[in-house]
Amino acid sequence: MRGLSGDFSTMPLKDLVVYLGNRRATGSLKVERGDVRKQLELREGHVVSASSNQPREFFGQFLINMGHLTEDQLEKAFSTQAQTRIFLGKILVMTGLVPEATVRGTLSHKFREMILDAFHWEDGDFLFEAADTAPEVAGLEVSVDLLDVHREGEFRETAWQAIHAVFPSGAVRLSVDERKLPERKPGSMDERIVQLIKEGLTIDGIALALHATDFFLYQRLYALYRLDAVKVSDEPPESEMSVVEEENGERGIIGSETSSDEVLQAAQLFLDAGNARDGEALARRAHEMSPSPRTAEFVKAAQEKLLVHLRRELADPPRVPTLQVAPGHLKTLQLSAPERYLLSRIDGRRDVAAIVHVSPLQELDALKFFAGFVDATLVKLTPR
Repeated sequence: MRGLSGDFSTMPLKDLVVYLGNRRATGSLKVERGDVRKQLELREGHVVSASSNQPREFFGQFLINMGHLTEDQLEKAFSTQAQTRIFLGKILVMTGLVPEATVRGTLSHKFREMILDAFHWEDGDFLFEAADTAPEVAGLEVSVDLLDVHREGEFRETAWQAIHAVFPSGAVRLSVDERKLPERKPGSMDERIVQLIKEGLTIDGIALALHATDFFLYQRLYALYRLDAVKVSDEPPESEMSVVEEENGERGIIGSETSSDEVLQAAQLFLDAGNARDGEALARRAHEMSPSPRTAEFVKAAQEKLLVHLRRELADPPRVPTLQVAPGHLKTLQLSAPERYLLSRIDGRRDVAAIVHVSPLQELDALKFFAGFVDATLVKLTPR
């Protein structure tokens, strides 16, 4: 078959998936929405390889979420991968950390979740490039039928309607009635969910702590809700304000400029002066005021400069974070779910890079949070 391109406003991904599946297409499918990019390699209507720039869709995150690896084990596996250049799945099998059958099953789960997550996209673009043969897969062979994914997507449409009627947003907190919980084993998913609910985390916070994709978590919460064991708490939803946002607001860098061009000019001046943090913030502000390919490219360039700056400032050479406030005090602060997740990973042993590397957050976002912690004197960094 020939190649195909378009946008999801005219051809939703679920329709594209069934189209390619029915034709047993072979080739490469790329989908994009904003900064999110995913690529699938197809062989005769089956996904045989998939990649995403979203950390929560990385293979290691699925392994942690499903209880097959700890964060420490994943970090050690990453170190081995950096030295050997062998694919992560093969390393885990070779070292005996994860059985081959489990690696294959988790890869299959990753492929499905990557596609299904994009089924709800109402905008974005796709490009399918047909090929006579699919590229060789470097790693363990896994195959997922697109038509099976489409059937799962139809089921999830109905499931999401019921779920959202109960859990309106990820910012809500939950309450649990342990008397009505099913029997659960120590360390099981239900046990971990219950513990995180009791710690007062929001649904978003629970997802980060579990390294979980949205549907995986919400589906289990809904099952517990149907048992009358879990419900939305009467506490008000968590505020979206964060330490990082407060710090940026206090510096007054995103202010009263009258046009997007003026904000871009100010951003360029900051970047030229070596102030990547304020330059990047102004670049984002200009793009919010008047989105265009020009402002999008400017934001991308500013973010690349900021990432280099923050790596040098926070992670290279390695620096170990330690909390400068009592854990009880953190509970009184207005912190976002990602901030609470990162602060909970500080143990006085792991350095910033190690924490960020295994987190379900984009590297730049995580480093910006750490910079905010330092600015707010919540965290002190000590060279290793």
